[in-house]
Amino acid sequence: MKKLTFIFLIITFVLTYAQGVDVSQLLNASKPSSVVAQPYIIRATLVPGSSEGVYTIGVEGYLDIFGLNLSLGTTVEYPNFELNQPVYVGLGISTSRLFVALSSNVPNFEQISDLSAYETPTVAFGIASYKKTSFLFASWSRFELSFENRGVFKKQDGQFVLNDSLDWLNATVNFKVESCDVGYFLFRFTVPSLKDVLGGSFTYTWELALPVSMIYVYVGQPGNNDWVFGLGIANSFFNAVGKYNVQTGQVTWIVSAQM
Repeated sequence: MKKLTFIFLIITFVLTYAQGVDVSQLLNASKPSSVVAQPYIIRATLVPGSSEGVYTIGVEGYLDIFGLNLSLGTTVEYPNFELNQPVYVGLGISTSRLFVALSSNVPNFEQISDLSAYETPTVAFGIASYKKTSFLFASWSRFELSFENRGVFKKQDGQFVLNDSLDWLNATVNFKVESCDVGYFLFRFTVPSLKDVLGGSFTYTWELALPVSMIYVYVGQPGNNDWVFGLGIANSFFNAVGKYNVQTGQVTWIVSAQM
C-alpha cells in the first residue's frame, strides 16, 4: 500500500509540473536504426503539448515480413485530432542480426505517395535483434549497435541520388540494450560525431535505467551534458517515466504503450 501511494504521488507531481519533450522522441519511425527488430506491432506515446490542456500523441505501426521492415508513424494533438502533422516513414532490410535501414518524413498523409515531398532520408546500418516471450509472463529485449549517416543521399531536381561527396565520418554511432521482464532496463551510449572523436573531441551521451521491481530509476546525460534523473514504472506493454533536468530545472514526462 505504501508503494502504491508513493507511485501515485510521484505521477501526480510529474503530471502537474511537467513540460513536453521533443516530438521526434515520440516515434521510433523517425530514427532509421529503430525501424528494424522491434517487439511490437502498434505503439502509442503521450506527452504534454505546447499549451495547457493539450497533449501530443504519437502513433506508429511496425511490420517485419521475411526480413523486410516497415515503420510508419505520426502525431496528433488531443483534443483536436487534426491529421496535419508530419508523417515518418522507415524502411529496412534485416538478415540474421545485420540490417540496413532509412527513415524520412513527409509534411502530411496527403503527400505520402509524392517522393519529391520527402525530406532527405537518414541511413543506418549495423546489428539489431530482439527476443520476445509469453512463457509464464510476457517479456522482451532488444540489442542495437548502429552507424547512422545523414549524408548518404542528396536531393537533386526533386529526386534522391547517392551523394558522391559523402563524408563517412560525419556519422553517429549508437549502442543500446533495452529489456523488460521482471523490470525495465535500459543502457544507451551514443557518439554523435565520429569526425569530432578523430579530431580530438570525444563527446557522447548516455542513459541508464535500473529496475526495482516494476519501478525503475533513471539517470543520464541525454544531451548538452545536462544531468537528468527520473523515476518510472513499466511492464512489458506499458512505460511511464518522469525526468528532472538538474541544470535547467525542467520536468518532462512520457507515457508509452505497445502491443
